[in-house]
Amino acid sequence: MKDFRWKYVHGVMWDYESIPASVTAVEQPNVLMYKTKGTTSILSNKIARVAVNPDWKIEDAVAKIYDFFGSQPFSWWIGPDSLPEDLHQRVKGYGFKHHDSYFGLIKLVTSTEANDLRYEMREVVNEQDVRAYINVSSNIWGYDKSTQEALIQQRLAYLNHEERRSGLLIVLDSGSPVGYAGYRFSSDGQAMYLAGTGVLEEYRGQGIYRALLTARTQLAKEYGCEWLATQAREGTSEPILRKLGFEEIGIYQVYTKE
Repeated sequence: MKDFRWKYVHGVMWDYESIPASVTAVEQPNVLMYKTKGTTSILSNKIARVAVNPDWKIEDAVAKIYDFFGSQPFSWWIGPDSLPEDLHQRVKGYGFKHHDSYFGLIKLVTSTEANDLRYEMREVVNEQDVRAYINVSSNIWGYDKSTQEALIQQRLAYLNHEERRSGLLIVLDSGSPVGYAGYRFSSDGQAMYLAGTGVLEEYRGQGIYRALLTARTQLAKEYGCEWLATQAREGTSEPILRKLGFEEIGIYQVYTKE
């Protein structure tokens, strides 16, 4: 992948300050993958990249993957820089099924419009806020209790990270969480990663998603970022972001084992 902006799209998955204690990762030239203790979410347990060169057989990669995840559910993300080129067919041969598609989207940071949101929006700053953040995301994505608690503890630890370059936003209706969004700045300070956004179904169509994007864009501008980068799920955030000027520079096809 020659487009230099791809590193920011891929960085959404991998460019963190450090690996949390709850996360075990393998970071090698030919394999990038991680798993999160206590969670069954395939978004928290994933293969971010496999690039098999002539000196390393795909069978060896699969053996390493099975050994790493064991019985834990996980997803395999195949992007533009994955190798070999027929990796999609190879993983199907090992019993993986296509689960979803995510688009690598990027946009220059530009001037923002004023937010006229009727609900309260604020930064997550304490445990109560973290629990509200995970509560609304769990209602949207259907996380089980174990996953919820694991994510709460992870976010709390991250909130207290000395070198933290990320933040979380929540939207509240009379104190009840109805929307959320995450963001993180790249290690070189040139991009903001939009790391997840969700709005309860009954609150959609009221401008909450757009307001969360506007708030993060303003933060990116204040930080001095040039780019906004994300991995947007097909048919959900992806069409919205395209309408707001985001450009596609690659696709991740997501596979899971059934």
